[in-house]
Amino acid sequence: MAVILPIVSLMLLVLLGTRLFHHKREALLAGLMAWAVLVTALTEGLSVVNGLNGWLLTVAWLLVTVGLAFFGWQAHGLRWGGPRRWLMPFLDLPWTLKLSTVGMGLALFAIGLTALVAAPNHSDSMEYHLSRVMHWIQNGSVAHYPSHNVFQLYQNPWSEFAIAHLQILSHCDLFSGSVQWVSLIGAMVGVSLIAKELGANRNGQILAAIFTGTMPMAVLQGSSTNNDHVVALWMVCFVYFALLTMRQGVRALPLVCLGTSLGLAILSKGTAYIYAFPFCLWLLIWGVRHLGWRMVQPLAAVAAIVIAINGGHYLRNFFLFSSPLGVPDETGAAFGIRYLISNVSRNLALHADIVRNLHLEGFITPITGIVEKLVNILHEIIGVDINEPLITSAKDPRFYVPGLSFNEDKAGNPLHLVIILLSSGLLLLNGRLQQRRRLFIYWLTTTGTFLLFCQLLTWSTPRCRLHLPIFILFAALVGTVLGNSLNRRIVNLVTLGLVLLSFQWVFYNQIRPLAGDGNIFVNPRPAQYFKTQPALEKIYTGAAEQITNQSCGNVGMVFENISFEYPYWMLLDAPRRGLRAQHVAVANESAPLQNKGRYGQFEPCLVMLTASRDIDATLDPELTVDGQVYREIWQQTEDTKTAQKSVQLFVAQ
Repeated sequence: MAVILPIVSLMLLVLLGTRLFHHKREALLAGLMAWAVLVTALTEGLSVVNGLNGWLLTVAWLLVTVGLAFFGWQAHGLRWGGPRRWLMPFLDLPWTLKLSTVGMGLALFAIGLTALVAAPNHSDSMEYHLSRVMHWIQNGSVAHYPSHNVFQLYQNPWSEFAIAHLQILSHCDLFSGSVQWVSLIGAMVGVSLIAKELGANRNGQILAAIFTGTMPMAVLQGSSTNNDHVVALWMVCFVYFALLTMRQGVRALPLVCLGTSLGLAILSKGTAYIYAFPFCLWLLIWGVRHLGWRMVQPLAAVAAIVIAINGGHYLRNFFLFSSPLGVPDETGAAFGIRYLISNVSRNLALHADIVRNLHLEGFITPITGIVEKLVNILHEIIGVDINEPLITSAKDPRFYVPGLSFNEDKAGNPLHLVIILLSSGLLLLNGRLQQRRRLFIYWLTTTGTFLLFCQLLTWSTPRCRLHLPIFILFAALVGTVLGNSLNRRIVNLVTLGLVLLSFQWVFYNQIRPLAGDGNIFVNPRPAQYFKTQPALEKIYTGAAEQITNQSCGNVGMVFENISFEYPYWMLLDAPRRGLRAQHVAVANESAPLQNKGRYGQFEPCLVMLTASRDIDATLDPELTVDGQVYREIWQQTEDTKTAQKSVQLFVAQ
């Protein structure tokens, strides 16, 4: 199975990294970054010749794997050191940390099993993360294409690059969730290194890693095809190598890692600009103070690496949208201290349900209602409407405090937030910790990242998903402060408690449950794609059956007020069975692409219109595409409480 080639290549890169870096953990981060650069280079290079296909990709990864194995064997020798060498750190741990480590290992195994067995089904993945992957596979290129959903085009693509490689080489989507899962593990390792740089002892470093891996949001996203763990991993790498540079001075290898990690973070998700800016500012101030004008050269080197990694995506966006960033996302339109206070309070309130998090609702009344009242009172004091449209997403216009959730769109991290606030308080009150200047500046910088996030982005309940990288960066602070402030036994018990509490999210993920009714082992895989949109399963399945029965190789796709696309690709088994699907009648920024190259030559023999309309809407029996009139041959509708979902099939008159 060709999919083993990139996996073996990653292992070889990590082993090679042990020869270049003093710590095995550094080697792991470096190996992941090198592998990510290889994925980017192969994707961009093969796309130039429309060669992003199974044959060329297999040859490319085979050459990479053989080359790495030969280089490693000839230049350094590849020795893993035997089991005892790797197990010694674990054997030296006290029993509580051994339990915590074993428990965390079991949790990670269960999350990985979920990622492998469950069908990808997060709504964003169905709409654009995985849909764009299928268009790339069909086109043999990551070049922009006509699409009713421009998110498929301009959104930062690295996570999908990796998923595309795994899907092409495995001929399925079984490995799609592994990108986030590996990123979770990598972030845990990287956070422990940041804690080490900040002065954490062994117990504190373990606490930092486990704090990262036990957040409800971290657990739920660990098996998804989203990209918040991915950007968190590269941000952790960037922050670690920034701290290393500020301690050791500018050296070539850490400098390359610095630019690579920042470039990959930006290529993975647009929010990386926000997460990285305060740390870039800290690094810039350090450079000015210690290097003066000599900092220009390393700064230029880092910038060159970042631009090189993102260059292909920047150019595609610039030529289509006249901006390297594409279409702006929802940013706040009002600035100032009052609006900042509003968004800070509302974002923190997303993580307020501590009572149900700790299963104390039988003894204590949940405080979500009290928190909501307090936030309302605060807004009355500062004179800002709690639902101010300028700083509130139109998709979620009414503020409320969500309760305990097992959905990755709304799952807060209440216990972890309390621990972060406790750690911040201990840092400010402990005179001995305040003397650790880098630790205090790290706290200021990470806090600044959260404040910048609140200032720039509108509020909505799914924003708690975007909080994940910030929580992960705070994990290093937690491990360092608690590890150096509290008794070791207390720290170890806290670590164990976090692991035990995390299993409820490990097993009862709302859309990918590992246990209970409708779990991923008993629910058919095709049905799992519709977990977030069950009303669509029947009409999508019916449409796929009708299309399969037609002798048509070119299917035009039209989406109206809905973007739930990926299940069609799986149900139709396209493009593997020779069926070509392309968006037609596009009216957004990508419309000009309909008349260029292969897209302009596309002539659909059947057009599928998927729509979400008012319940009493009448379906039109005709559809016009590029002047050609198509008549309806089949339709199916499904009414929900708020809308009519429909699929219609049309053929040319």
